[in-house]
Parts: sequence; structure tokens; C-alpha cells
Amino acid sequence: MSYLVLARKYRPQTFDDVIGQEQITNGLKVALAHNRVHHAYLFCGPRGTGKTTCARILARELNKVKAEGHAESLDIDSNLDIIEIDGASNRGIDEIRTLRENVQFVPMSGHYKIYIVDEVHMLTTEAFNALLKTLEEPPSHVKFIFATTDPNKLPLTVASRCQRCDFKRIPLELMVKSLKSIADKEGFKVEDDALYAVAKAAQGSMRDALSVLDQLISYSDGTVRSSDVNAMLGLVETQFLFDLADALAVKDCAKAFEILEAIISRGKDVKQFNLTLVEHFRHLMVMKVGGDKLQSLVDYPKAQKEALFVQAGKFTMQEIIEALELFIEAQDTARITESARLSLELALAKVTAADVPVPTQSSKPVAAPIPKPAVKPAQAPVASPKPFSPSPTASKNPLRNPEAKPTPPSGQAFIKNDKGFLGAPASAEAGTATALADRPLAIESIKRDWNALTHAVSQEKISTGTFLQEGCPLRLEGQKLVIAFSTEHAFYKECLSKPDALNLIAVTFSKILNTPLIVELETVENAVREETDQVSDARGIFNGEVVNEWHNEE
Repeated sequence: MSYLVLARKYRPQTFDDVIGQEQITNGLKVALAHNRVHHAYLFCGPRGTGKTTCARILARELNKVKAEGHAESLDIDSNLDIIEIDGASNRGIDEIRTLRENVQFVPMSGHYKIYIVDEVHMLTTEAFNALLKTLEEPPSHVKFIFATTDPNKLPLTVASRCQRCDFKRIPLELMVKSLKSIADKEGFKVEDDALYAVAKAAQGSMRDALSVLDQLISYSDGTVRSSDVNAMLGLVETQFLFDLADALAVKDCAKAFEILEAIISRGKDVKQFNLTLVEHFRHLMVMKVGGDKLQSLVDYPKAQKEALFVQAGKFTMQEIIEALELFIEAQDTARITESARLSLELALAKVTAADVPVPTQSSKPVAAPIPKPAVKPAQAPVASPKPFSPSPTASKNPLRNPEAKPTPPSGQAFIKNDKGFLGAPASAEAGTATALADRPLAIESIKRDWNALTHAVSQEKISTGTFLQEGCPLRLEGQKLVIAFSTEHAFYKECLSKPDALNLIAVTFSKILNTPLIVELETVENAVREETDQVSDARGIFNGEVVNEWHNEE
């Protein structure tokens, strides 16, 4: 007798055997019990999640209930009243015309003639149009069950005539439990780590998981280990990921390069490893944000989740985000270059660069440089301005002296940041800068013009401006502006606590307000920005509430 693969051998035969789709199977069982089965169903979802299996079970149950005494109706392979069509190879209008002619004939043994069309989205537009009338008003003895992995490709006229059931990816823990049960029935021992690796690689598809397990069992000597899974699928051992992340946490670039070389020497694909590394730091971000509350978002065994939680404590949130951005950037660069390894090595070097400032939890005030007018076009750009430091004689500064009204800088102003000198025309925000500079500096005017100020920051760096929008001006102490963030937005405060972000805010504000400022951040439990007159008027007219507020980017 020929060998039967696991995916076919252990294919569910009843709704109770289907795992991970209880919201659908329970509904179908209720519909069968109350004789309320729709004339057309659309089963959609990822591959290997049970769409065709449930279609076959539903067809079998319909004829089982209605064809009492006909045992042959239980066998879908020999039942002539259940017709299964491959939409990919029968996609033309001629095939649909044949179907329309055949639906007029009554079933041979059961009460229903059931058409199961797999990958229905592959039908042509003409075929769909030819099916519409039959689908809307089929004979009473006909049922349609459509299955597809891409429901968006179906015409709305077809989808609206069907009762839609969305299949979801099978949860990792449920898939591991099912794989373990099947392995036990087959008499093979599979390590728990290997089961998790197989289930994780399947990405929610039970059929894919069974295919991988089938191959592992065929090649094994009776015991399947996680190393076997990694070798067969080309995956990187989890320990390598933890070791590399530890090296990045202590800024050890040499150690990171050694680990990368060890991975490549084992024949692993660099691009695949980069994807795995991005996923690892995504897990660290989840653990940093939610800890125990968000463990369900990480597809790892409990022991590895605990290790991730411990490792996440070695990074700040800003460091994790920067590493993720660099690794994603390396993926994009690898697509247009011939050296994926160089792109990843460059990302590792940037993450571990010693001169990259590391953000701290505390928000220390940073003095803003005094913007100086640029030199004439014939001259070279001036050197970096010295940072401004408040002193007892600060009140004598002509910028703050009401007797000497400041004049906005003209020409080209140069501001130094971590990327060198960035030229920014003083007229770029001419209208806003002039309007704000003409007003007396006070916390009330800063609150009123907060959108304009944060807009100016976003022109330099959109992420900084976006985070800053969630804060609100709290108080003005001389030349120090204190910005408050609620505890709900503590993450934004942490991101802006980085020295270069604070410096950018201080420089931009000082330039627009024509006054050297120091910026400091604070956490206030209930920090709420004051509502502008325009927002208040609009909310009153429409009797609504503010969902999100942002400035005009034009």
C-alpha cells in the first residue's frame, strides 16, 4: 500500500476535528441543526487553515442529513452529487456555461448537488459575470461553496451574494499541541523546541506544518531535534540571536561580527538572517512595552519569552527602535546591492558605534545654540555656533532687552547637527517666524502657537515633531521652556530625551522666537494641551470630540 502523507492522513473528517476555527465550525453546526444553510458560502483566509476541508465537511454533512439510508453520500470522493472544481484550471466562461447547464439536473442520491470551487478568485471576469444570475437564484437543490486565499480579487457582485466566513491563522500553541499528538500517534519523538520551530515556520498554516513534520520524520532516526528543523529550513539557531543582541547591548562590534561570521559559515542565508534579526528585536520591543501583558504576541516557548524579557532590560526603548530601523534599512539596501552581508555589517557597526549618544531615562536640559546670521554668499559657511548658556547677565542680552528690538536673521542660517551642517533659509518659515517674533515671549503665546512651533520642528525631523505634538508647554522660567508629557505619553518623552532631539527643538524654537531657549521635559500625570479657539468652535458646531489634532504640513 502506498504511503499517505500526514496532511492527508490526518485531515479532519468532522467539524469537531478542525482546530483553530471554532467561530466558523460552531456557526455551521448551528446552521445545519436549524436547517438554515445558505445557498452560497465564501470561505476565505490564509493557506492551510481549513477552508477546503470545512467545505468538504459541510457538503458531507448536508447530504448525510438529507439522504438518510444512502451510505455512499458520506464518501466525498465517490459521491457524484459533490462536485469539486479547481478555479485555477477551470477559469473560463465555457466551464461556467457547462456548470450552469448541469445545475438544472437534480442530485442522484442526496438531496443537494453541491459545487465546491477552490481558488475561486482565479476565475475570469467573464466567468464571474456568467455565474451571477445562477448564484443569486440557484435551484433549491444546489449549494455553492467557494474557497479563496485572496477575497479582494472577487467582484463585489459575487461576494455580496455569498455568506462570508473568514478563516484565521492557527495559533502557535494550538498547532504545537496538534503536531505533538500526531507525532505520538506515528510513534516518533519530537522535542518541544523542534515542534515550536516547525509551527513558527508554518506561520499559521497547519498543512505547511504537517508537510515539514512529515519530511523531518522521514529523515530522522526516531527523534526529531530543533537542530534538524534549523538545518532543513535554513533557520538560524535562537541562541545566535540572543548572543548577537547581547553583543549589541554592550556596543561590542567585534563580537557582533564574529557571531555573524559563524552564522554565515554554517551556510545560512544573510537576507533570511536579517529578517530573523528584525523579528528578534521586534520581540524585544514588545517585551519592553508590555512585558508579561503582551507575551501572547511573541511566538516562543515560555522559557525563551523569559529570556527575551531579561534581554529587553539591557536596552532602552530608543536603542531598540534605532536598531530596528537600521536592520530594516539594511533589508532595503540589500535589494539594490549585490552584498547583503555588507548591508548587515554596516547596520551592526552603526548600532555599536561608540560615538552614538545613548538616551537616558532622565531628561537633562540642553542649551540651544544662538542662531547667527549666515555669511555673505561670497564667503564660506561659518563654523558651528557655540551653545548658549544662561548667565546672571542674560537679561542684558539685546535679544531679551525690550529697548533693543531683535531683527530676524537674514540670508542663509547654518545649524549643526549629527549629520553635519544643514543650511536652512531664514525665510523658510518667514511668515510664522515674523509673526511669533513680534509677540512678547510668554507661556500663553507659546501655548497658542504650539502647532506652528511643532510644525517647524517636523520640517527638520518628522518623528521629533510628531512626538513633540503630544506634549504641551508647561511653564517658562526665564530662558528655560518646560514641556510636559502625560504618563500615557511617557514613551514620547523618552524618545525626545535624547540630546540631539532636545537640541533640535531648542534650536528651532530659538530661531522662530528670536530668543535663545533651553528646553526641558517633565512628566505630569494629567498633562493636557489647551484647546485652540478654532478647535473649540469646530467642536461646538459639530457637537463632536477631538480624536486627533495635527498641524497642516503644507
